[in-house]
Amino acid sequence: MTTISPENRLAVHELIASYAHIVDNYRGREWSELFVEGGRLIGVEPPLVGRQAFIDQSARLQAGPTEYRHVITNVFLQPGATDERAVAMAYGTVADWAESPPVMAIFVEYRFSLVNTGDTWKIAEIEINRPYLE
Repeated sequence: MTTISPENRLAVHELIASYAHIVDNYRGREWSELFVEGGRLIGVEPPLVGRQAFIDQSARLQAGPTEYRHVITNVFLQPGATDERAVAMAYGTVADWAESPPVMAIFVEYRFSLVNTGDTWKIAEIEINRPYLE
């Protein structure tokens, strides 16, 4: 059973939506602050662990040859979500705008583990799966 309030459900959706905008605009410090201390992004190589890893990765992405745009959709909370903890599932596509015309570069399945810190929701872990690689 899910007992999360409508306000917290909305806050979770807003957090996930802001994730894509922040990553795509290379705002590394803000990206890192979406996570708890020691937050993790797994399913990428190398995995990102801790806030500094997100800041460093943002700088690498900005300096690289790609210009990604994330679209995260079909977000739903797993049964058992409460006003303290939630797991959200979502699909995502990532388009590379450095190409002309832009091309869909990646399709992923997301699993967001989220915690309410009292002031705001934070990401404890994101696990991404690229099913087409299996």
